[in-house]
Amino acid sequence: MRHIDIKRAIAADGLRIVIAKAMPSAWGIAAKAMMEFKGLDFSVAYHVPRGDNLDLLTWSGVNSAPVVAWNKEPPINRWNDILFLLERLAPDSPLVPQAPEERMRMLGLSHEICGELGFGWNRRLGMLRPTNGAAVSAFGLKYGYRDTDAKNATPRVIAFMRELACVLKSQRTQGSQFLVGNSVTAADFYWAAFSNFVVIQSAEECPINPAARPMFENTPAEITEAIDLILIDHRDFIMQTYYKLPLEL
Repeated sequence: MRHIDIKRAIAADGLRIVIAKAMPSAWGIAAKAMMEFKGLDFSVAYHVPRGDNLDLLTWSGVNSAPVVAWNKEPPINRWNDILFLLERLAPDSPLVPQAPEERMRMLGLSHEICGELGFGWNRRLGMLRPTNGAAVSAFGLKYGYRDTDAKNATPRVIAFMRELACVLKSQRTQGSQFLVGNSVTAADFYWAAFSNFVVIQSAEECPINPAARPMFENTPAEITEAIDLILIDHRDFIMQTYYKLPLEL
């Protein structure tokens, strides 16, 4: 892994990822960790949260992270596009099961964590919801903030966590420490990263911008009360076994 500036990342060949600087942006944290797990050689550039990032926007069409590029192929930013690129580049360290039933379960879980109106999406909506009659922030508008979805965000988060805890408990009864099957998959990487949206890791393990930490520590009480410890146990196991700690942000 090499750190390079965004202009060099745009011009370079090979595998590059743009991640949010000093922020626990779970989509980027998981993608980078999967690259490391697969032993891929890659470079890292930074997106500046709430910045203009004009070079990134012109190149990729988005002012957000992560963005991943391989050689001269068009840059990509959707979680599933990134996952399948990594599978293509390093098929000998698979994170997508080959068995159809396990593959469908893994992709379904991953969508419910990463995808539109999934766990991460809903937590972000909850964080962006205006209080005391304030207008929706520019950051909220950037991600298509809708008040109806924001009102439903916390119940959806709680419902998902309860179901995920049931999945893990069922897996434990079958002797597995993973969300799907008997080996680590992308879904495990995703949950480990996205769990920071409800229980953020320590500053030693996740050294984010200190000014941003209170936002991630301010989890609503109804969500905190609904967290089954098996969810955090699983996060800690995956982080300690398959991630590099402390996280490099």
